Amino acid sequence: MTIRKQDMVYLLLAVALAGAGAVLIGNPDVRVGLFGLAVLLVIGLVVAIYVKPSLGAVVLIVAIFTNISRQFTDRGLPSVTKPLVLIVAATILVRYINDSMPSGREMTRGIETFLFLFFLMTAFSYLAADNKDRALEAIIDLGKDIVIIYCFLFTLRTPDTWKMAAWSIILVMGFLCLLGAYQALTGNYQQDFFGLAGTLQDAGSYSTTYRIAGPIREPNIWGQITVAAIPLVLLRVTHEPRLRMKALSLGILGILLFEVLNTYSRGAYLALAVILFLAALEFRPHPLTWFAGIAALVLLIPLLPSSYMTRFQTLLLLSSPSEGGIYKEDSFRGRSSEMLTGLSMFAEHPLLGVGAGNYPNNYQKYAPNVGLEVRSGERDPHSLYVQLLAETGFLGALLFIGFSAALLIGLTRARASIAHLEEYRHWTPWITAIQLTIVGYLLTSFFLHGAYLRFFWIFAALAMSAIQLTQELLQDSERAARELAA
Repeated sequence: MTIRKQDMVYLLLAVALAGAGAVLIGNPDVRVGLFGLAVLLVIGLVVAIYVKPSLGAVVLIVAIFTNISRQFTDRGLPSVTKPLVLIVAATILVRYINDSMPSGREMTRGIETFLFLFFLMTAFSYLAADNKDRALEAIIDLGKDIVIIYCFLFTLRTPDTWKMAAWSIILVMGFLCLLGAYQALTGNYQQDFFGLAGTLQDAGSYSTTYRIAGPIREPNIWGQITVAAIPLVLLRVTHEPRLRMKALSLGILGILLFEVLNTYSRGAYLALAVILFLAALEFRPHPLTWFAGIAALVLLIPLLPSSYMTRFQTLLLLSSPSEGGIYKEDSFRGRSSEMLTGLSMFAEHPLLGVGAGNYPNNYQKYAPNVGLEVRSGERDPHSLYVQLLAETGFLGALLFIGFSAALLIGLTRARASIAHLEEYRHWTPWITAIQLTIVGYLLTSFFLHGAYLRFFWIFAALAMSAIQLTQELLQDSERAARELAA
């Protein structure tokens, strides 16, 4: 009898499972029992991913979008994200070594080049960092995110597995936003559902309202993530052929829109308006539909609670004709100071910046140069692009922008390449959706820094996988046409 390599993997896992089970049953120590249970869960996860690699992408999506690592660390438990990424990546690698590696990725090669060059520039910025520990942590985090991207590229090998990952984002976001809707509708903001539904009480100039902050407990960035997820749901409402799924998508869309409203994030409001406008241009609705939508918006605005209206009205300061009008609002003045401080760092360190993750500890050094507002303690730059300039220099920022542009161009080309193929009409709306998702995230990044950039990398991984899959679908179609002609 011969033993295949695949059988050896299952045999080793079975031995480990039996050993962990024996420890769990035979040892009365609770800590040892919990450790044994954790080992059992890890083994079960490894087996499931080995059998069905696409589950690895789903596991990573759930772990990242629920911010489960923070839920663990806040309760004195070790962080799980990095070990989880390592387990998933190692399992996928072993699976493909024992089976077969995925085919080449011609359509994403340029995008990957920008990605690795950006990683190199981020790593080089370590040389300029005052706080080496922060720089190293930022570099490791980026490396982890790149590993996640390749987990997606290696596991989402068919349109069905890609759609499963996209639906995972839709359902997880729908669930998390439903928790926020419960808080807003009942006024029970103390119920945080084990950390999955955080809130922040706004103590600014205009409001003391509770702001929904999701599992990351930061309302502006949670608004950014929610806005980025909306196109995935919106395109299901317009293109989903199954009536039940269309109804489910419509319900989730309403919950996500309500969540964005209750984050009170002005950047999210602006990005949402742009996304809805771009989606409308894509669908080219009848003029009466445009009119009905605008009329409904005009009628709805006066009915909104005063807390929403007050937040909306602060946006008018952005177009104030008076000199310094934008600085009349405390948060605008503070953000302007933080952005200008970041540009001051870039002006002094244009090549490597001040080092990845080192903007906060350099803020007090450079803020007096701006003279607009000096706040005590460490601050954040409130703009991803300013942060990249300040921390990684001109080349780092340019490479990230190049990566983002290549990603959007790749999606546009992928969609155009199969537009004439009737059998892939179901796939085109998904490409449009992830493209709008990337646009939404990049737009809100003008007003928000990269504290939770891992969400962007998840969306980017989906986009790169979609480009790769489209290329393979096109090749399959051309091969079938040649065989038919022969």
